[in-house]
Amino acid sequence: MIPPNCVMDSECMLLLPRVCAVLADPRQSLPDDTSLEKLLDWLTGLTKEDHGQALLESCPCLLDYISTVCLDKTPDPSMLSFSLKLSGLLAASQHGFSLLQDRSVLGVAYDSERWKGAGLWEDPSVRIGWIHGVNNMLQHALALHFLEQAGLTKPILQLQTDPSLFVALAANHLLAHLLTFHQPTTASHTTQRNGLSRPLSEEGELVETTQASSVTMEILRHLENSLVSDNHTQVLQGLRLLSVTLPQAEAALRELLMSRVLRPLEGLVLAGRRDLTQPLMDVLLAAYRSGPCDSRLVFLMTSMLNSQNSSDAALCAAATLPLDTCPPDLREKVAAVLLEPLQAITGVSLLDRHNDQQTDHRRTDQQTDQMDSDQDKQWDGVSSVLLDHLNKKSSCISLICLCVSNTLAVVHTESCASVLHAVMALLNICNGQSSPSTAVIGYSKAITNLIGCSKVQRCGLDALASLSTCSGAVDLVTDVLRVLLQYLHNPDSDATVVQKSYQAMLRWLNISTEPLYLTPLVGQDLLPVLKKRMCDVRWEVRDSTVEFLGHLCVSGVVSSCTITPILLEALSDQQSYVRASAISALAKSLPLSGQQGAAQDHVEKEAVPRVLHILSQDSEGFARRAVVQFFITWLKTHPLSSSSSSSSAVLRSVLSLGSVDLDWEVKCHTLELVDLLMQETLPGQLGSEPGSAPPPYAVSLSYGGSLGTNNPTHTHSLTSSLPPPPLTRTPAPTEPITAPHLGLSGLVNLGVITALLNGLFDCDRPVALKACSLLLRLRNTVCPRPLGQVAVATDNTTVSEVMFDLSGQVWAPEVILRLAEKRECDWAEDGEGVCDRLVGNCGSSSEACGRWTERSGCGGGIGVCEVLWSLGLEERQSVLSRSSDHVQNSPLSLLQDILTATRAADIEEVIVDCY
Repeated sequence: MIPPNCVMDSECMLLLPRVCAVLADPRQSLPDDTSLEKLLDWLTGLTKEDHGQALLESCPCLLDYISTVCLDKTPDPSMLSFSLKLSGLLAASQHGFSLLQDRSVLGVAYDSERWKGAGLWEDPSVRIGWIHGVNNMLQHALALHFLEQAGLTKPILQLQTDPSLFVALAANHLLAHLLTFHQPTTASHTTQRNGLSRPLSEEGELVETTQASSVTMEILRHLENSLVSDNHTQVLQGLRLLSVTLPQAEAALRELLMSRVLRPLEGLVLAGRRDLTQPLMDVLLAAYRSGPCDSRLVFLMTSMLNSQNSSDAALCAAATLPLDTCPPDLREKVAAVLLEPLQAITGVSLLDRHNDQQTDHRRTDQQTDQMDSDQDKQWDGVSSVLLDHLNKKSSCISLICLCVSNTLAVVHTESCASVLHAVMALLNICNGQSSPSTAVIGYSKAITNLIGCSKVQRCGLDALASLSTCSGAVDLVTDVLRVLLQYLHNPDSDATVVQKSYQAMLRWLNISTEPLYLTPLVGQDLLPVLKKRMCDVRWEVRDSTVEFLGHLCVSGVVSSCTITPILLEALSDQQSYVRASAISALAKSLPLSGQQGAAQDHVEKEAVPRVLHILSQDSEGFARRAVVQFFITWLKTHPLSSSSSSSSAVLRSVLSLGSVDLDWEVKCHTLELVDLLMQETLPGQLGSEPGSAPPPYAVSLSYGGSLGTNNPTHTHSLTSSLPPPPLTRTPAPTEPITAPHLGLSGLVNLGVITALLNGLFDCDRPVALKACSLLLRLRNTVCPRPLGQVAVATDNTTVSEVMFDLSGQVWAPEVILRLAEKRECDWAEDGEGVCDRLVGNCGSSSEACGRWTERSGCGGGIGVCEVLWSLGLEERQSVLSRSSDHVQNSPLSLLQDILTATRAADIEEVIVDCY
């Protein structure tokens, strides 16, 4: 998208008159309307600063364009729609409104009868443009006066029931804007808003004499008539207008609205129209949230909960739940609606119908008996309706899911146990563990509808997982795990049901206060079924099983030595998702390797080469990404300072393979590994400010001893006979100390520098940007100044001698070119352009590159710091930080594309590059 706050530069200002001219020319046409929307977005951004005043003064061509199109009797519909939106945008300021009025444009542009006569009003785009134009314009009193004088309220009200849903929705939002644009007030003095004052009577009542009042009252009369209409569409749009307006209404407007619509709303609620359940609840909730809740509103909400359709009542109850200040009586009714279906199916008692008698001791015995009789009658009636509803499979499933999903929000902490028993009973029913013959009387058919229903099972398992936080849940861990094991044993369980069973089981395993108590159940029942699930033909089941095994490693419920052999076997799975999950699960077991002894170390030694083989041979990117992340975790648990030379060799292989992988995410993860290596190899240095000199360091022969400094494939000139630099700071004994030259040489030996340069010259922008940032940090930390410009310290002199070999690298020619430019070809031979010849020969073959690098004085290696200072990393970072479409997706490019498209109208296909 074009940035909305872009500034019009001189080039755009020169092109805009030409664009307006071709758009106004009826002989020109555009391939689509996208360019017009982009153009409008750009102009909208330009008008935000000063309401478009500077835009109109600098670009009068916009007014000419609007006049030309709107005064034309038969303009193109898309062009007319654009012109109406643009005119409303410019008329949003009083200055722009006056300019357009002076040209007599607005009256013509927004004359709907004119466009009806021209046959253009039938096009929905014209009606949408008309509505958006009026809505954009309605920002000041002049626009409101124009709307009232031109009689635009009537066509807006007609568009509210437009056959196009987009048009009807836009008209509803415009009507809400009109109602809330200048709201009435009941203050004891005249208030002013948007330039209009509101006079009040001595009693403080609103005096409906202003133009805004006439518009408001016209809309309210229409709204009131809509709610009592026989036309379903008109009623529906009236309810939608109310639900949009009420959240924006202040006290006086809300009172005015509710005084007019409460009676029609009562009629709709009592009529029990199912097709209006959701919009009616939207209106009631909006009214409840926007102001005080009086008894009539509570009555309406309670009436919705008493719906003869159980699903509708449950929907209303679920919508009422989030209300923070829900009255107690209404809250009890919500709980009854949501708990009753679950109680009816499972037979677990969840409702107490005698709360009122227990809490109100002021009633007489006669009153109590009468209430019992009334409640019993009502209960029997509702139960009979509920039974009919549950006997239908589709309505039964939807109702139970809705109730189970919202039950937890209405139960108290002390009653969680009964809900937990009900959820477990429901899950047993769905799994076929409860026979219909033992079901609650009259509900056997309903129970049959739930057997094997994965939708209800998923809702029940989610609820079961959430109930693990209830009081007393610890005492029911074994019972819950038995229910979950039945789902894992069931071969017919859906893949998502198996996954949710694992999620619920983890929650319940983690709350156990005595993990050893669960050891027999886990060892004898859980592990065998997990091994069985690893042979499931569905890869989704194998994948979720592997993930579950990884979480079990972390939880400590079972020994990782028991689980990792299963994970190692999963590395050969035919599905890449499963292989990736197995690698991630193995990574979770790495932090436990130090606690598990030699057995786990043996497993780890077997895992490392296998995952490394996946990185080099696997054809799927998912698995390769997981491998690099595995080694990131591995490095965190196996620091280089305590690792063997074989560990360094493994890391070199990971960097070598990962930095040239075909998948950009693998390369980004490899750079994350590089970042960790830099932090460990140069501790305490990478956090310094860019460009600042590193602190002095004491040099010891033991520094970097585990970094593989004897690697023959890398060239560096470090010897143990180098004298240490002057000691100017004595670090604390526990502070890690690393000489910068030894740390840099260690990074070279590990292949970090090569991996960073692979990333810097990568074609994927995220990879190149991340590599550039890391190289800048490294350069500014270890090589703080360009060598040769100023006197350098002793430790920088040793840093300058750290070399690396670039032979055979695809980016070697560009590095050599950068070096040649940096040196300004001081080593040119025979007065010829050796730089050009050098690069040209390097591009032909690696052998030629070697010859030219040797003639250039580089030998077999090049100084790391010299390369880092020659690459222009700041400039590269600036370019890479821009989005890839910073040139094409610009206002100038948009204007050029419009001109190109109109000139190429005769060509069959025009490709526009900025979309």
